[in-house]
Amino acid sequence: MILLINKANAARHAPLLDQVYRFRHRFFVDRLGWTALRRPDGREIDQFDTDACVHLVGVEGGSVVSYTRLLPTTEPHLLSDVYPEMLQGGTAPTGPDIWEWTRCAVAPEKRERHKGVDATTAHMFLGVAEACLHLGLRALLVQTHPLLMSRIIELGWKARPLALPREYDGQPVVPIYAGVTRETLQASREVYGIRHPVLLVEGEDLHPSDDVVQDHPYADAV
Repeated sequence: MILLINKANAARHAPLLDQVYRFRHRFFVDRLGWTALRRPDGREIDQFDTDACVHLVGVEGGSVVSYTRLLPTTEPHLLSDVYPEMLQGGTAPTGPDIWEWTRCAVAPEKRERHKGVDATTAHMFLGVAEACLHLGLRALLVQTHPLLMSRIIELGWKARPLALPREYDGQPVVPIYAGVTRETLQASREVYGIRHPVLLVEGEDLHPSDDVVQDHPYADAV
């Protein structure tokens, strides 16, 4: 299950968000070595974790196993306020239907058990595509390794680089524009062999459990 958390249901999921911030700290600080993000309380939170952002949380047995975050480009975001040099003097498209995709992580133990693509990663990528359609988005901005751009294209995203790759912490990183349509979700489901929706979008009075997934209004169209 990939649970969508935003300002409408964040208070209800405060304990889960605490897990999220600790999961992010373990993954990005302890595992990847992003020492600038280290916090004494072991919770990785930054200035973009506001009411405007959307958290996508993979949950199994009550524990966080995957995570990613979407930020509106109509407000401060990483490419505009932290890494503008990635654009090398260029500009990135912004607007209410273009958001930024950041902080993507899958629990290492979920990935290391598999030689190919694991189900946890597959569900998160599908959840991102479903979230884009649910939110009415036409594209995401992503700062990622160039190899992941090829993977995103294979999954049906209409991706193109916004600048040449630059090296950060010894790794090449490229800013990309990734267009998303209903065909993107269809292609991704074909690649992963997962036909059912994976994103849980709560109704106002719906309290989810691990085995409850709400039908999507667009499900019949894909």
